[in-house]
Amino acid sequence: MNNYIFNLFFSLSNFAFIKNVSIFLSDYLIYGLFIFIIIFIFFQCKFIFRNIVLFSIISLGGYLVSKVLKSIFHIQRPFIEMNFIPVVPETGFSFPSSHATVFAALSIFAFSLNKKLGVIFSILTIFIGLSRMVLGVHYPSDILGGFVVGAIFSLAIVRFFKKYL
Repeated sequence: MNNYIFNLFFSLSNFAFIKNVSIFLSDYLIYGLFIFIIIFIFFQCKFIFRNIVLFSIISLGGYLVSKVLKSIFHIQRPFIEMNFIPVVPETGFSFPSSHATVFAALSIFAFSLNKKLGVIFSILTIFIGLSRMVLGVHYPSDILGGFVVGAIFSLAIVRFFKKYL
């Protein structure tokens, strides 16, 4: 099932528009989302310093958690296992997707700031995850695993901050 769903999404990279949108989502939009959430914190939040610290811990921590899990699981990327050239170059192991982990974590954080912002981030996070399959660098299980890991990590950090800080 994992390979079937992956192949379905990867086949969409044959369409130039979908391929280009996927590249935009995966390689460029992510930076815009980081900038947007920082601007949102500065102009819409009461506790600016606390939220910037929380944003930093969640984004960097989510990335580090994904890297630790990659070093534990050692799951090869689809293009290595299936011997094809992906749309974008990527290195390292596949599970969990760092993009999915970080942006799922940021979606939970965004919900803690503002529900509408959280919904927008969640929708964009799903599209970022799907784009990683279109580009040929992640299996569906990598994306799903990243979503779960990122959400759990962020929920724990947000709850800790609300309870103790």
